[in-house]
Amino acid sequence: MNSKYVLIIVLTAFTIVGLYHIFAVGRFNYPEYRLKEGQVADTEIIAPFDFPIMKSAEQLSIEQDDSLRDLSTPYRKSDEVLFEALSALDEIWGVIFQHPEVEPEGIRQELSRSGFTLSNEALDFLDDETNTEKVYNAIRAEITQIYTRGIYQSIPDDSISIWNLDQEERHALDDFVSVENAITRVSEAIPEAATLISELRDRIVMPNIIPDTDLMAELSQKRVSQIPETKGIVLQNEIIIRKNARVSERDIEKLESLQEAYRSRNVQKSALQQMLLALGMMLYIFMILLVTNHYYGVQHKDKLEHLADFLPINLGFIALVGASILTNHVFSLNTLLIPFAFTVVSAAILIGSEFGILYAITSMFIVSPFINWETYTPVIYTLSTIITIVMIKQQKAHHEYLSIWFYLLFSSILVNLAVSIYKSDPINVVFRNIGFGTISSAISIIGIIMVVPYYEKKWNRATKQTLLELLDFNHPLLKKLATSAVGTYHHSLIVGNLAERAAEAINANPLLARVGSYYHDIGKIINTEIFTENNADSAEIHDVMMPDKSASLIKNHVLEGITLAKKYKIPQPVIDVIMQHHGDSVIRYFYDRAGKLNLPTQMADYQYPGPRPQSKEAVLVMIADIVESTTKAKTITNESDIEKIIDDTISRLIREGQFDEAPITMRDLFKIKQSMLPVLGSIYRKRLDYPDENDKS
Repeated sequence: MNSKYVLIIVLTAFTIVGLYHIFAVGRFNYPEYRLKEGQVADTEIIAPFDFPIMKSAEQLSIEQDDSLRDLSTPYRKSDEVLFEALSALDEIWGVIFQHPEVEPEGIRQELSRSGFTLSNEALDFLDDETNTEKVYNAIRAEITQIYTRGIYQSIPDDSISIWNLDQEERHALDDFVSVENAITRVSEAIPEAATLISELRDRIVMPNIIPDTDLMAELSQKRVSQIPETKGIVLQNEIIIRKNARVSERDIEKLESLQEAYRSRNVQKSALQQMLLALGMMLYIFMILLVTNHYYGVQHKDKLEHLADFLPINLGFIALVGASILTNHVFSLNTLLIPFAFTVVSAAILIGSEFGILYAITSMFIVSPFINWETYTPVIYTLSTIITIVMIKQQKAHHEYLSIWFYLLFSSILVNLAVSIYKSDPINVVFRNIGFGTISSAISIIGIIMVVPYYEKKWNRATKQTLLELLDFNHPLLKKLATSAVGTYHHSLIVGNLAERAAEAINANPLLARVGSYYHDIGKIINTEIFTENNADSAEIHDVMMPDKSASLIKNHVLEGITLAKKYKIPQPVIDVIMQHHGDSVIRYFYDRAGKLNLPTQMADYQYPGPRPQSKEAVLVMIADIVESTTKAKTITNESDIEKIIDDTISRLIREGQFDEAPITMRDLFKIKQSMLPVLGSIYRKRLDYPDENDKS
């Protein structure tokens, strides 16, 4: 890997370490303990100083509510209510005394403006001067007496507390008079004014025993302040949590209390501690990224040309860190909800299973600091994801997303069950973890469906769907080949049949073999007339050319094919077949012709540009291309003739070293021969002469 690619590793490491300091530890300038109840502590925690154990907010709230539950509502006797009642009484009689000569209707209007509504019967009663003064004095005396005793309304208790100058006196409710009883008493005391009293009841009889809200708030605050916020103390050097011990609810309370004590003491990390923390995390992340990027670069050194080629795998790490932060630090959810498989399985599909397994392991190391260095979640997801990758490779289900989701879900459930049985987890915990795994796998598969097709298109990958689209005879290149180079077109179809049948026999990719065959000679649509299969008189063209010129035109069809394929965005694996289907073999006819003409020759002038076949599919197209052309050029009388052509072709290519760089074996070559024989035989073998139906012999 070139040193310039270290730049992207450094940038990625800085990003991840920055996120770690912002979300994981950077929010506090003192030690932070992010253990959870039920987790096994991986280190021993000792109290650095004395500190109280704080009650949780929920517990404190419950205790405060309990303490207020038996607090009686304080009442007071309001003198203002009696003043309002007497003022209303004086206002009514004031109007009557000031207008003795006015008719009752005029007095009613005057009282109405002051907010009093009296009936004719009441006004007629007051029109009598002897009644007016007598009733006034009687009502005033009676309500004053009742208010002095006290009037209440809607008090459910049998007794109440009356507070006077911070002194509480408990009184039975019978010591006071209810509003209804007060009205009745006034009416009974002055029966001749019963109608008047009934109409004035809401203005002259009102409760003056009322709740003291200010005092109630003061008493509540005092009662609440008496509830202790602590429930014990941890002494300096006392062990809070022992190593390898299961963390309990009580331990969490102690750790939270220690955090609060640090906050109250304004304890801060030293500059050296902060520097060492940042440096250590930077080195940790950098080493992980270096291993991953180096392996990726070594395995794909021929395909990685730019700095941006390393960007996706590093963005995958950042995306996984972001998901961990959202799950654990922002929303405080269970870490099993992290869509771990999203980036890992995507990498396995796009780059390869071996890299996917490495990516799973390195992703586990990257995520660990963001989930409190716990081991449970990384073990579950690393193992289940690796199982999924193996199953995808075994079943060749790289683009069968429903199957991938099933593999992911199945492996997650399997690993969760195994670990839960080992830990003797309760059944509700088992089902909870399986539920979290199900949600995580669903989110992961959605991400895979979004990311994989995007990068396959961006990287020009030969997916199953892409290859099937290239088999459509309406594709512009195939249509042009069929109309302008008919012979090459038919030749390519036969080569496709041969290569596909052979690919099935040796466990290669039949679809890629057929598509590669269809497009392997696509460059022949340029200078169509110089190729024999398209022009029976092509020899006349070459006879007037120098051999090296003819060879140059012939081998140019490979370069022209590559140019056209790139123009029409043909996937790289198909372009590789176009590039490699002749390898670096010599165009023997023109090379020998130059020798016969005693012309100076250099073999490189007569060689195809290569490279030699790098894949099984390229080998199949090479063999099928030569065998089909040779068989078509000769008279075939029996199957032995075809078998000899195949044997001779394979032997020559082996001698030339054309298969040296391809993953092909002698057993594969034997199977290739056996699979191509029946196809060629059915096409080129001379038809048998059937006897005449009148022939009796």
